Amino acid sequence: MRYRGFTFIEVMASVLVLAMGLTAACGLILYGLHLARTAHGRTIGMATAMSVLNDTTPLPTDPSQSPDAPTTSGYLNGLWVVRTETNEMPLDGPAAKLVTVTVNVDVFEAANGECYASASRRLIRRKP
Repeated sequence: MRYRGFTFIEVMASVLVLAMGLTAACGLILYGLHLARTAHGRTIGMATAMSVLNDTTPLPTDPSQSPDAPTTSGYLNGLWVVRTETNEMPLDGPAAKLVTVTVNVDVFEAANGECYASASRRLIRRKP
């Protein structure tokens, strides 16, 4: 008489292979979620940096952070934003009533967290 079916060793080997495959699939899903979260943070961070380059209205001013140049920092869109301006430099020639400043914006995941985005721009302003 001949028995049909699987042995215990064959069943355990197939369960082990299945478990390894499911573990790898779960790892890939978690890694994909991490990449999506990072990409979303960088997208929001760059949009925030570009909007803060020209307008500091939503950020509080903290002159104690940078005695030589005005610095503003605070939370915006759930991210920590630091905006720094260099000292005004007068332009020579016929544009003597104009000054130039360099504005740097850094956007972090949280205070002292990962830097999501940085932007820098040179602005020309009229002297007050």
